[in-house]
Amino acid sequence: MPPLQRLKCGSANFLPPGSALPTAAISCAAVALGLFGLPLVAPGDSHAQETTARDEEAASTAQVKWQGPLAPDVSWILGSYYGPAQMLRRASSGCRADDGDVCFNGDHEDHNWRSRGRRQPEEVAGLLTALGEAAADRPDDALAFAQLVYAHTRLSDFEETLAVARECNFVAWWCELLLGMVHERGGEPTQAAAYFRSALPDADPALAAVLTYIGDLLEGKDRSAYQRLTGRERSDFEQRFWWLANPMWSIPGNERWTTHLRRGVELVLHWTLLEARGGRHGYPHQGLLMRRGPEDSWSPMRMAGSRWTSLRAARYRFTPVSAITDGMGALRYNLDAGMEDERYTPTAYGPVTQVPAQFARFLDGDSLVVVAAARLEEARLVAPRTVFLVSDGPGSFPAVLPAAPGGTHPIFQAVIANRPVAVGIESLDEHHAAARARGGLLPLDSGGLVLSDPLLVTPKGLDLPENRDAAVARTLGTTTMESGDELAVYWEVYGAVPNWPLRLSLSVEGDRPGFLTRTLRALRIRSAPRVPEVSWTQTATAAVEPMALAVDIADLDAGDYTLKVRVVGPDGSEATSERRFTKSSGQRAQPG
Repeated sequence: MPPLQRLKCGSANFLPPGSALPTAAISCAAVALGLFGLPLVAPGDSHAQETTARDEEAASTAQVKWQGPLAPDVSWILGSYYGPAQMLRRASSGCRADDGDVCFNGDHEDHNWRSRGRRQPEEVAGLLTALGEAAADRPDDALAFAQLVYAHTRLSDFEETLAVARECNFVAWWCELLLGMVHERGGEPTQAAAYFRSALPDADPALAAVLTYIGDLLEGKDRSAYQRLTGRERSDFEQRFWWLANPMWSIPGNERWTTHLRRGVELVLHWTLLEARGGRHGYPHQGLLMRRGPEDSWSPMRMAGSRWTSLRAARYRFTPVSAITDGMGALRYNLDAGMEDERYTPTAYGPVTQVPAQFARFLDGDSLVVVAAARLEEARLVAPRTVFLVSDGPGSFPAVLPAAPGGTHPIFQAVIANRPVAVGIESLDEHHAAARARGGLLPLDSGGLVLSDPLLVTPKGLDLPENRDAAVARTLGTTTMESGDELAVYWEVYGAVPNWPLRLSLSVEGDRPGFLTRTLRALRIRSAPRVPEVSWTQTATAAVEPMALAVDIADLDAGDYTLKVRVVGPDGSEATSERRFTKSSGQRAQPG
């Protein structure tokens, strides 16, 4: 097919390798004048010139009829190739990309193709040639050109597709959206993200709203809250969402956001292609596409249709399981999710393993001390590089601490401002396999009686840690205990006046009451009978009072429990703290 005769405006040709696009879209005039990165209008230009430039940009934007309809000849080409008149080649069983099957001819838009084989090469070449000729005949039709690029992303290799996309000479933001789609499909998320970031500020506002909409990824109260937001409040919510949904903070960029933008561009083009072939979806296609991506498999059904059944392209859920509106203290994740949840498989690394971890908060004056530990054995990483990250907002990381290379039980301690934070431990090995643990922490109170988080430590008989440094060195990288294990806990009491008598209690709550025995190590050792809750009185010796306890949990059934610590001062002031843990009947948790 002869190349389209178009000026290469807004393409990667104008950037050195690895460069990021400027915030403002690049215009053809800027490139022609060699003013890349400089103002398009000199300070001395008249108001009339500025008005003309704005009018030209507005006119150019209006020419992008992204909502369709497609030109009749382009619609006929697509309808003939994909339309309902095409003989259905239905297989009697399902088709699974995970098993190596080529479903939909390897073209997710080819819904009527129910054979595990491919179309004949001349059929594919004929479609691309016809679309190319139609686009060339319509040099002012941005949507026709976009359908040509979209077809190439599905049916051509990356270099050929990129060459076609670089022929774009429409308004810069439209060309950048197409180039972002091509680069993301081609496994270059960093360059794709640069194009998307450059395009969005200048894009048609209605189109930008479609592309950035995240309602399909949200559930329950998050979705209800998001739907009520507008303007800056909505954009702030979206920014917070993508911060928490970023698969790996330790890898630059946010692949999941870039994929969402690419899915949005493809969805817009899919709408017009679907209209051209006279088709419709009998199920909530938009929500499924934005959560999981285009179909690459089908399952056998009595009625015509298809379902997402593959995990190859949509394996992990990176959005929080908890509601974002519940606050940082509720933040939790589960990478394994249901078929209709938000899911995504990274292209540059994997598999990704969610590993056990423990995070705890302590006070140090006005600062918050965060202790973190993880167990990496399950990930089976080879020479991993592990890092601990504390983030207090999108793009803000007040603490980034590397671990010793190759270790499977990293322990970290960071001093930060006493504010809500998200924390994570991330590991990447030499084969690009990844592991991560992530959660949220609220600030600790700074006045009156305050308790740190209970920190689960390695039990060593009656030898319990007598200070924080000793406890941190023995921090468990999990909150799962083996049947018969002893639960060793360290915590600190803040705000007590020396010589105050403190009344302390410890309990374990689950589906049914458990019985505990405890050993307290402070100034001396005490013992207690087996009871559902243990309590004792202890005299405070300092403003920071370290305490440790060994708890026999042999009588607890396997399940989830909450360990609660409570302290009451002589003036009636009190504080409580909790640690969720699991008792497992499986293999014993090794130290760490």
